[in-house]
Amino acid sequence: MDNEIATQEANFAQLTDAALQALDARSRDIVVRRFGIGKEEKETLESIGKEYGITRERVRQIEANAKKELTGMRDLFTSIESLLLHVFQEHGGLLAEHHAVDVINEKTGADVSSHTLHFYLTIIPHFTPTQPNNLFIAHWKHEESLHDQIDAIVLMAMEILKEKNAPIPLDDLISAISKQLTNSVPNTYIRAALRASKHISRTAFGDWGLIGWAETTPRGVGDKAFAVLRRNGEPAHFRTITKMINDAAFDQKKANPQTVHNELIKDNRFVLVGRGLYGLKEWGYVAGTVADVLESILAKSTSPISKQDLVDEVLKQRMVKKNTILLSLQNTSRFTKSEKDLYSLKK
Repeated sequence: MDNEIATQEANFAQLTDAALQALDARSRDIVVRRFGIGKEEKETLESIGKEYGITRERVRQIEANAKKELTGMRDLFTSIESLLLHVFQEHGGLLAEHHAVDVINEKTGADVSSHTLHFYLTIIPHFTPTQPNNLFIAHWKHEESLHDQIDAIVLMAMEILKEKNAPIPLDDLISAISKQLTNSVPNTYIRAALRASKHISRTAFGDWGLIGWAETTPRGVGDKAFAVLRRNGEPAHFRTITKMINDAAFDQKKANPQTVHNELIKDNRFVLVGRGLYGLKEWGYVAGTVADVLESILAKSTSPISKQDLVDEVLKQRMVKKNTILLSLQNTSRFTKSEKDLYSLKK
C-alpha cells in the first residue's frame, strides 16, 4: 500500500474502536484499562483484579489472550501497520515512543496518544520493545530496518557536546555528526537515535545538550538562573533573571525575585557585578569586592599598572562608578602607589 494512501486511511480512533468491539466485554474493558486507551493513566493488574474479584494473574491471562486475538485481527488495521512500518524504515528502524507519536501525528494530522500507539506497537508482530541500556531509554525496534551506526551516532553526539560545553541547535548537532560518520546516513536516522538517547535531551530553549546540564535538566532555581543567564550572554538584574526563568517555563513552578536573589548570592557560579546585577564566573568575572578585583588584576601583572588602566580593567568586571574604584585603590594595606602614579600590590 502506498504510504500516502496508508496515512489517509490510518484513522486510529475508528480502527481502534473496531478492533476493541470484536472482543468480549470483559476482555475489552481490561485491554482499554491496561493500555490506558482514551484515558490519562494505565491501570495495574491488581486494581483491575480487585474490581472483578479475580487474581492479578488471571487479569494478566485475559490480557494476554486478548492481545493474541487482536494480533489475529491485523486485516482490520492494515493501513496502521503499513504506516508504522514506513515510519520505522524512514527513521532507521529505531524510535523512542514519544518520537514515534510526534511523527505519526505530523503525518496524519491526528492526535494519536502514546497509549494508543503503544497498543498497536504491542499487538503488531513487527515491532520489538527494548529496555533501557547504557546509551538509550526504552524504545522500539523494527529489526529489518535497523542500521549499524546507531551507537556511533549517540557517542559522537556526546563527544561533540562535551567539546562545545554548551547546548547547540539540533540541526547543527546533526550536521556535526554527519561529518564524522564513516558511512552516510539520512538525518532522520540521526534524529531518531538522538531522541532515543539516555544522555542527550532538548532544552527549554529548543537547543540540545547533555542530560545533567543546567540547561537540559535543571535541578532547582540556581540551575534555571544559570541556564537563562548563560543564554542571555551578559549580566542581568536578579529581577530580570527571574522573568527570564518564568518566560522559559522549565516547569510549572513560578520563580520569585527574592528566591532567585538568594540563590544567586550563595551559588559560586554567579558573580555580583553591580547593584543587583549578576554575571557568570565562567565569563571571567572575579568574585569579591572591587578591591578584590583590583588585587586579582595586579596579581596577574609583572609590572605596576597605571590608575587609568586599572579603572578600565575593573569596569570590565564591575558596573560601578569610577570613584568607587579610586576609593578602593587608597587601601594602603593592599596597594602601593609609586611616584609615577603606578600601582602594585603591597608586599
